[in-house]
Amino acid sequence: MAGCCGSDERSRARKLLWPAVWLLIGAFVVGLWAWERQPHRHHAEVGPRGGPLVVWDDGAIHLEIDVGRDEETAVIYTLDRWAKRPKPIDAKPLTMTLKTDPETVVTLDPAPDAGDPAGQSTRFIAREHVFWKGARMSGTVSGTAGGKAYSGNFSEK
Repeated sequence: MAGCCGSDERSRARKLLWPAVWLLIGAFVVGLWAWERQPHRHHAEVGPRGGPLVVWDDGAIHLEIDVGRDEETAVIYTLDRWAKRPKPIDAKPLTMTLKTDPETVVTLDPAPDAGDPAGQSTRFIAREHVFWKGARMSGTVSGTAGGKAYSGNFSEK
């Protein structure tokens, strides 16, 4: 006798249901993993502070340039894939090459925020007379992140 109320059928259904559920969960996790590794195409041209963005590592790292013309300073903030949250990178100086006549090369030194991990920074600062000029700037920012060299262009609008 098979038991009452079709218990064999329910047992068989449960045995088929759980593998299907785990298969769907696994497919979802693999899909998220693959999506996260796709090159990010950022559509914003400015960062959270209103500065131009530089894209490194196929969009995994964004750099926002904030120029304080009154103080003759430039601050570069390193941001995540979505250009929203701080993303610490190697605390090594960055190089900004400005398209001026003649070309101007500026070194931005790391100035880690309080929450940055040891040996990393989310902020880089330079104080140079070239930043007081009223003209819109454009150029290239070069540096390292995760031991790899990167370079990207920017242009103030």
